[in-house]
Amino acid sequence: MISFKDLNLSIETQQTLEKLGFTQPTEIQAKAIPLLLSKPMDFHGQAQTGTGKTLAFGLPLLERIDKTNRFAQALVVAPTRELALQICDSLKPFAQAAQISITTIYGGSSMEEQIRNLRRGVQVVIGTPGRLNDHLRRKTLDIGTIKTLVLDEADIMLDMGFKDEVEEILRHAPKNREIWLFSATVKSGISDLMAAYMHDTQSVKVAKKTADAATTQQFYCVVPMRQRLPALQRFIESATDFYGFVFCQTKILTSEIAEQLIRAGYNVGALHGDLSQAQRNLVIKRFKSKEISIVIATDVAARGIDIANLTYVINYSLPEDLESYVHRIGRTGRAGKTGTAISFINRSEARTISILQKRFNFTISPIDVPSKEQIVSSRLKFAQEYLAQVSESHIQHHEELKSLVTQLSAEELRDIIEKMIYDKFIKSIDQEENINFTSTPKDVSSESGHHGTASGLQEFCLAVGVDDGVTQDDVVEYLTATKLITADQIAKIRVIKRKTFVEVPSATAQPLVNALSNTSLAGRKTRITIVEPQDSLGGGGRNRERTGGRDGGYRGNRGGFGGGRGGDRGGYRGRR
Repeated sequence: MISFKDLNLSIETQQTLEKLGFTQPTEIQAKAIPLLLSKPMDFHGQAQTGTGKTLAFGLPLLERIDKTNRFAQALVVAPTRELALQICDSLKPFAQAAQISITTIYGGSSMEEQIRNLRRGVQVVIGTPGRLNDHLRRKTLDIGTIKTLVLDEADIMLDMGFKDEVEEILRHAPKNREIWLFSATVKSGISDLMAAYMHDTQSVKVAKKTADAATTQQFYCVVPMRQRLPALQRFIESATDFYGFVFCQTKILTSEIAEQLIRAGYNVGALHGDLSQAQRNLVIKRFKSKEISIVIATDVAARGIDIANLTYVINYSLPEDLESYVHRIGRTGRAGKTGTAISFINRSEARTISILQKRFNFTISPIDVPSKEQIVSSRLKFAQEYLAQVSESHIQHHEELKSLVTQLSAEELRDIIEKMIYDKFIKSIDQEENINFTSTPKDVSSESGHHGTASGLQEFCLAVGVDDGVTQDDVVEYLTATKLITADQIAKIRVIKRKTFVEVPSATAQPLVNALSNTSLAGRKTRITIVEPQDSLGGGGRNRERTGGRDGGYRGNRGGFGGGRGGDRGGYRGRR
């Protein structure tokens, strides 16, 4: 194991590292820092949040700064305000020790104050694409002097629709600048960006550091889509310390699940792309202070948000690519603390679980949805704590009250207390709809031979995609406008370059195809074809298509939400 002392870093940096308690570099730091210090180069680092990549590019970046010149020499571009601030916070102690000026530029804060900071002369600028472009248009930021341009979480910037803004920044930068690009995945947009703007690129890849199997217990649970909300509630209820993220594929589904849980009495926040910066900030602030214990989020909205001590991550459905799975579950089980990741799947996705285990060399174990009996057992523990708190509390005695109680026999008092505990802690679960959750297969390898779409589902294809400007949420709105289906009944949407694949309940598929015939999406008349089952990889593989319709006959079943539940829960965990 090498230490930071083995790297060619300045005395000021070494002293700051020692003061902050850093002794050994992470894998990405050990590989990237020597390379980036050696000579100017274009560089690509593939690593997730939590691997230490900020210092991997930040320390060499600061070492390159000419302290005698006050103009901008380095620019770091991040997809969100939260990540930009996080990068600044991480680098500030090192910048102060080296007497290097650093500032952040992002939307939602005072433009005038940012202009004043830039006019004073700043050597390192960290910002978000939108606000950086605002300053470039106003000519209040000159990046013609920068030597190094860092694109952090570049794949997320492209997912968020910042491709044009990023390219505009690249056009304003000098031709001889070096580009250091960091991403968790290498999607087509990243490859295109690298091909267009980077040359003789040096690459370093760090795999699954955010998915440390030693600290994150991983589980999968086969749950039809229509049962996932009550299943989610069961897992929340059975946990003694639920504090975490629930990941969804679309903004619409994120909002719907959050609303259902709030109605059921949980302290929940939602993070998705339709929220304003002020709304996002409020959710994050409440989550960090544990005023809310659950955040329902899309992948894009949750990027760059680092919350300590998360105990759970639940994948309401599997993400579209394997690397995103690793990134999601890596949000828990950090800093040596244990965490739990649970993924809801349909039976056809068992193969994806098997692939994940082989690809990243970790174990994902089967788990069943907690039974009513398990929930009751969990709640009785809270009832016991509640009774202990009541017995220790001091109340003002009233003679009339004392007289009333003394008239009751021991048996009557026992019955009354039992009834009160039942009403407060048990009644709501007893009244919950009796749902027959199917047991999860104990060996995913036995399921990996399943192909195609889950039973009860039908897949169809729309002849429009990403290249036509279509997003998942556009597709949801397009389908739900027919009034034949609701957002939560849509099992899966996959948008690729010129096509979109959608899975819906079989009974709904043909009526949808008929209703959408001769309609337009994204300004294009949309050809719709039913898809034949063939080989698929967790939604990633593709199937044969045929025009016309037929009724499903696939494995698994997905539909709408199960019902929520309300009820008073007084002082007991995580709800109001």
